[in-house]
Formats: sequence, C-alpha cells, structure tokens
Amino acid sequence: MAASKSLLDSLKKPEPTNFRMTDFRRELHLRHKREEHAKKEKLRALQESKYVSRYAITIDTSRARSNCDVLRMSIKELGFKEYPFGRKDNCCDVHWHACHFEENPEVFGGKVNKFPGMSEICSKMTLFRCLDIMRDLFPTDYDFYPRTWYLPAQFHEFSCEIRKMHERRVKPKPTFIIKPDTGAQGDGIYLLREPNEYSSLSGKCHVAQEYMSNVYLIDKFKFDFRIYVLLKSLEPLEFYICQEGLARFSTLPYENPTNKNIHESFMHLTNYSLNKRSSTFNRSDRDDEGSKRTLTSVLRRIAMNGHDSNKVWKSIERIVCKTIVAIVPEMKVEYQAAIPPGKTGPSCFQVLGFDILLLQNLKPILLEINASPSLSLDSEQEVSPGVFEYVLSPKDEEVKYPLIRDTLLHVVPIDKLKYFRKKKKQRLLKKLKASTSQKSKRPDPPVKQRTSIVIIKADESDEEKREVNVTQQMSEMHMDVDSHGDSTARDVNSDDERESNIKSDTELDEEVDNYFETKLRESCLKQLYPAIYDEECERYRILERVAGLFIFFLGIRGSLRIGPTGFRTFARKCRLNRKGMTNASVDIMYIDLQRRWDHMNPERTSGSGIKSIGLCYQGFLDACIEIARRKFYAPTKIEMLENLVDHCELNLNLRDNDLANNLPRLHFRRLGLQYRQGSMYAMPRRVIDQMTEETTIEDLLKAHEKKLRQPSREDIEAFLRKSRRMIYQPSSGSRVISVTKSPDSE
Repeated sequence: MAASKSLLDSLKKPEPTNFRMTDFRRELHLRHKREEHAKKEKLRALQESKYVSRYAITIDTSRARSNCDVLRMSIKELGFKEYPFGRKDNCCDVHWHACHFEENPEVFGGKVNKFPGMSEICSKMTLFRCLDIMRDLFPTDYDFYPRTWYLPAQFHEFSCEIRKMHERRVKPKPTFIIKPDTGAQGDGIYLLREPNEYSSLSGKCHVAQEYMSNVYLIDKFKFDFRIYVLLKSLEPLEFYICQEGLARFSTLPYENPTNKNIHESFMHLTNYSLNKRSSTFNRSDRDDEGSKRTLTSVLRRIAMNGHDSNKVWKSIERIVCKTIVAIVPEMKVEYQAAIPPGKTGPSCFQVLGFDILLLQNLKPILLEINASPSLSLDSEQEVSPGVFEYVLSPKDEEVKYPLIRDTLLHVVPIDKLKYFRKKKKQRLLKKLKASTSQKSKRPDPPVKQRTSIVIIKADESDEEKREVNVTQQMSEMHMDVDSHGDSTARDVNSDDERESNIKSDTELDEEVDNYFETKLRESCLKQLYPAIYDEECERYRILERVAGLFIFFLGIRGSLRIGPTGFRTFARKCRLNRKGMTNASVDIMYIDLQRRWDHMNPERTSGSGIKSIGLCYQGFLDACIEIARRKFYAPTKIEMLENLVDHCELNLNLRDNDLANNLPRLHFRRLGLQYRQGSMYAMPRRVIDQMTEETTIEDLLKAHEKKLRQPSREDIEAFLRKSRRMIYQPSSGSRVISVTKSPDSE
C-alpha cells in the first residue's frame, strides 16, 4: 500500500510543470507585446524626425540609460528635440552616453558627453600618479590629497613606511585605506593597520592611502561632498563648477578607528550606494536633516557654527582647478588616439563628480574623481522587509536637474541656440500681446439697480441698526443712478485707460529679453577657467607642453605609446646629443623606463595590441625629468623642466616666430631669438633675472627686425657687447656673468 501511494504521488507531480509552462507562455506573450509597442514607438519617432526643422536642437538619448529621466525633463523645458532610438540619417547635436566614449563608435559629428579614455584617467592609480608628479614639481601647492602607494608594485615601500611609523610610536595608531584601482560604489574598500593584512591574491591593482581620522563632523556623523564639474573643452581649456551639490553622510556615529570598529563600513565610508543599505539610513526631505543633504545646506550649517564657509568653497574651487590641470595632459594623449588630427569625429564634454572630504580644520581633501557620476533622480525605499521601491528624490532633483539643463545650454550649437531663442521669443511675444489685449477688452461692471427695500421681522431692539442700514442702501442706490446717467463720460475714460494698459512693442521686447536672461542665462554653473583662475593656474600647465612633445613624436597614428625609434628621434631632433646625450645612453634610458612602467601598470601592458607596446606618456615624462636633471640643472625641478622644454621647442621650431606676442611671458620663460637656421644665442635663467623689462623689450624688438636676413659675425658681436653694456649692470661686489655664444651662432 505504501508503494502504491508513492507511485500515485509521483504521477501527480507534473501539475506544477504545467503551471510553469503556462506562466512561461504568458511571459512570452507579454514580451512579444512589449516588442511590438517598442517597434511602434520607434516608427512614430522616425516619422516625426522627417519633419524636424534643420534649426532644431536634437539630443540622442538612446544610450542614456539611468540618465534618461533628468535628460527628458531638461529637454522638455528647453524645447529641444529628443531621439530616444537614435538617428540614422544624420548625427544629433548632442549624444548622451551613460558609460564610455567608445559606447557608440558610429558617431562622426555633434558632441558626446564623454572624453576618450576618461574612465582610465580617473581611475585611482592614474589620477594620483598625475597628482604625485605635480606634487613633485609644486610641493606646497599640491597638498590637498592623502599620501598614496600603488600596490602591489610599491608594497615594499608601503611596508617600510608602516614600520617607521610604528617605531616612532605615532598616535593615534596610523590606519590606511585600501581601494581597488577601478572600483566604484564603495566595492572592495577596506581599512588595515598592518601590511600583512593586504590581500593580493585577486591579482588586481590597488591604492593604499592614509586614512584621515581627524574629520569635521555634523551631528556626530562623517560626511563628504559630491561636487559636479562640467569640462566643456580641452582646446581651449574651459570648465565650470556647479554651485550646488550633495553631501553624503555615514549612517553610524563616527569614532576614531580602533581594532574593534575598523570593519564598520557604515561608520568610516560615506558612499551613498553603500549606506543606503543600512537600517539607520535617514531619508528625511528636510534640507538640514537626512543621510543625503544639499551642499548649500551643509555650508550654511558650517557658517552657523562660526566658520568661514566662503573660504571653504574657494579652497574647493582651487582643488578642482589644480586637479583638472594635472589630468589634462593625459586627456590630450587619449583624445589624439581616438580622434587623430585630420579624422572626422565628434567634439567632447563631460560632467565629472569630485568627492571632497573636510578635515577638522575645514581643509578640503580630494578623495577621488568619478568619471560617470550618478544622475538618477530616484532612490530606493524599503516598503516592506526585503521589498524595495524606487521613489523620486527631491534633493537629487534639486541638484541634478539644473545641472543637466544648464549643461545642455552650454554645449549645444550657438547658431541653433540663437535661432531657437528667436523663435521662442516670437511665440512669447504673441502670448503676451494676446494676454494684454484680453485684459484691455475687459467688460464694464454691471450697474446696480434697486427699486425697493424690504425689511422682514423687524424687532424693536434693532430699530437704530435698521435705520442706519436703510439710509446706507438708499445712498448707494442714488449713486448708482447718477453714475448710470453719466455713462457716456465713463466710457470715454475707460477707452483712455485701455490705450494706456496696452504695452508697446519695445516694452514687450524688453520683457522677453528679461525672461531669457532669468531662464536661460542664470546658470547654476560658474566658470572657473579661464574666467577666474587663468593667471593662477598658468604656471601649472607646463606638463601640457611635455604632452605636446610626446604626441609630436608618436610614430603610429592613434597610438598611446612611443616606440624606441620615436624616442631616439626625439633625442636627435631636439639636439640632446649636443648636451652630452649619446645614442647608447638614450637607448638604455628607454629600456629602463619601459621595464619600470610595465611593472607599474601590469593590467594595461598585458594586451597584445599596438597601444600596449612602448613607453607610455608618464614614462616619457619621467625621461624628460631625468634628462632635465642631468643636462639642464637649475635650483628647482620646475625650472629644469622648463629649460628642457624651451630647448626642445626652440630646436623643433614649435614656438611662435612673432616674439612681440610672447613678450609678456618672458619673465618666466628662457630667452631665445629664433632665426631660420637655429637659435642665435641662449642665456641662462639667472642672467634673465637681472634684466629690466624695458631694456629687454627694446633690444628684442630691434633684433627681431633683422631676423629675415642671416646675421653676420660682426652683428652678433655688436649685439652681445651692447647687451653686456646695457642689460648686465652688476652691483658693487657682484660677479659679472659672461655671455657665451651657442654653437649655432658660429
């Protein structure tokens, strides 16, 4: 009997399978309906695109993904044309990608919201290496980020530093934070205190940084800022900062790291994608509450605590400027590889997310740069245990919607934007004229007519009140009769008032211009460079000239690395052999640097393509710094590098021939006169510092007039004697510096 029951139970088991098959057929049917609906929507969009004006501003959102909501809100307000499925017949004015520039290789025109290779440049290792190079050249200016080690390549140096700190008994006990090179959303980040706690079994590269424990707290919680920056173009360099951002708070009260709480990620990390999973995450909609707040509300809180919030914001602006100037050389190398000169391609812009931490003394510290910051307007909310629902976040909308709207206004074509404003102005004028005409044709109020007064249920106690009401109503009736009898005079007066209420065309034009000033030109984006920090950041841009030399000697079009032949050509054409650099020493330097950087970047040199063979830009920069140290000695590293770059540009004829245009920069550049067959003479920097500006300009302009003919030996000797007599006026007790002629002058 038991066997027969088990047999019957086994025969009844296929029923759930039938139910599953039914659900599967229903799912297929729904999927088929969704595909048909998508096809109809695509056909409708294609039909509408045929009748789009050539002056319409078009936006491709087919690859926008999570950015679609804020994009569509901005497009709808601005009146632009959206292409949700792309545009096959022509390129759109703006192509919005969610991830990478290479996501849509078919784009050959318009603008793309990503720069080539930006995700690699903003990775932890590349970013902090660029900043380390700038710190080496400008030690006091680039102190706004923590000390960094690159693992596993610098694991020995990292271990030695921890051992030295332990020997000095530094208090509090030093803590370090480990971040994966290409990690995001707080994934793979952890804290450690001993080097043996680092795990390199995954084979991935990491950065190790000093953990900043003395942070500024609000309501006992740690927080950081997400600052949005629009990088509009590289040539010329132009970028903006959004004056509103987000402040992301941890969800556990902060304590200094100890062995007990070192693994509390909700206390030490401020990533929103991590803390939103915490049970103590506060989703308050008030500005001064919640685990996510606006930047301006936190700055107001800092000001209420007695600190200078404007000074904090200015420091953040300078950090943004210095960081972008540091990564621009790498960006130019990547850009020429993706869009070489002469190749048709789109221009680029990008919205970046800077993560800034405030120390206890309100000094801002750069944590990282996010190449693809989240632009979604919704957030997760747990409606029941384990069930999440996406709801609109008012704080995200307050920050990200103006950011994207003003970004579109900055990057769309100017000629189309002018035509668009003209058409919108005409439509607005029609609406204003129609509204004013309707107000002027307002009907007259009706005349009150009273023929009798009826009093019902009059009491003796209300006799006095009743008499007052009756007299008042009688007086009103007589006034209405008088006004009705004088209706013709009142009609004439109303016509005069109507003519005065109608606005003239000039007044309407002014009103429309004011509308566009407030709606379109009042932007949340503030231009930092070149509007404000042009002069301050000019001296940091020396590495862009090094990147120009690197690109000049790339042997293969679209390559990211220079080969041994290109490096040897660089030494020969820049005439470094006259400085004592032999071909053998050049080859040895190239081999050593290539091995070193292949070891430093194992993930990016493991490929078999052309782009992974040779010396990268940072290796070439190391070579230039080493050559400058050996052959162009000066008191500081930046002067040595400037001397080398000036020497190379002079020999390659890359500098502008019109010296009068370059005269304002002579106070920090090496002085040299350029002739058809090379430089006539060169002076050291210590000699230039003793010159006066008036004498220098006068002598240079006189010499510039003779540059079209080959100078004779007598002209050179006469010019040098005059320079020694007029420019070098040594003070008492000083040594006269002799001026030597270069070999080219002979």
